[in-house]
Amino acid sequence: MAKPFRLYVCSDIHASERTWRKFLNAMKANVYKVDAAVIAGDLTGKALIAVVRGREGGEVWTATVMGQRRVARNEAELAELERYIADLGYYAVVVTEEERAAMEADPALVTRKFREKISHRLEEWMALAAERLDGSGVPVYLMPGNDDDFEIDPILERSPYCIDVNERVVDLTPWHQMVSMGWSSPTPWSTPRELSEEEFLDRLSVLLRGVRDPRKTVIMTHVPPFDSGLDTAPLLSPDLRPTASAGDLLRGPVGSKGVRAVIEQFKPVLGVHGHIHESGGERKVGSTLCVNAGSESSMGVLRGFLVDLSEKGVERTLRVEG
Repeated sequence: MAKPFRLYVCSDIHASERTWRKFLNAMKANVYKVDAAVIAGDLTGKALIAVVRGREGGEVWTATVMGQRRVARNEAELAELERYIADLGYYAVVVTEEERAAMEADPALVTRKFREKISHRLEEWMALAAERLDGSGVPVYLMPGNDDDFEIDPILERSPYCIDVNERVVDLTPWHQMVSMGWSSPTPWSTPRELSEEEFLDRLSVLLRGVRDPRKTVIMTHVPPFDSGLDTAPLLSPDLRPTASAGDLLRGPVGSKGVRAVIEQFKPVLGVHGHIHESGGERKVGSTLCVNAGSESSMGVLRGFLVDLSEKGVERTLRVEG
């Protein structure tokens, strides 16, 4: 009998430099003895952090990071501060007081600088992946998520090593194909890649009709299926604040009904998802096993799932972190 194909699954790295390097190191050493790795979206970060150059008895840089004031008193400390910000998944931009004031007055300037930083880091990541993983024998299949701007698509397309599988059907194992969709159903934040449930259902159904055998297909969607236990998140008020009752946060399903309908109709062997960081785990939707590795990338924690696939289906799963 053929050896099972081992898949490493993760998601929502969100520009965390430390987490990305952990991923590359794990795949290069192949500590999990995997045959391929997949990343289910949200590669980029969400915020710029201004590192302001001032004069306080010499060259000093200050930044407010997660509510705390950070100070760098020399070039070495500045490099350390920028690295700390990058490890959290943010983008440091070194500015003068005048430049910060100009950015605060001009949202278009902030957007332009933000996109420059996103593109630069992702270019670096794709180059580093090619450098570290060439010859490893572990292909990396990835896609954007709902938080990822469309400007990253050309960067992923020309990556010398990683393969962008968004809205594609690819051969994954000796027995299985993979269908991928990096969009999400609507969110309160109007992120770059959102689709109505109807359009999500239509696009995904068209892709699945092009596979050899839906039941021998892995479906990778950034957003989990609705009410699957992999999509539980705090419920928000109209002003986007978490709601509470009896002193406890109210939580509920926020996944995609379109994804759930597709899974119930086509019955793929495995569903790979992300999006809801705090809802990691594995659940069955009908006969389909669905996994969400969860994410703590801002803490430098790489969460993942190992899934062993054979001609018969899913043989084994194991949640891992590093």
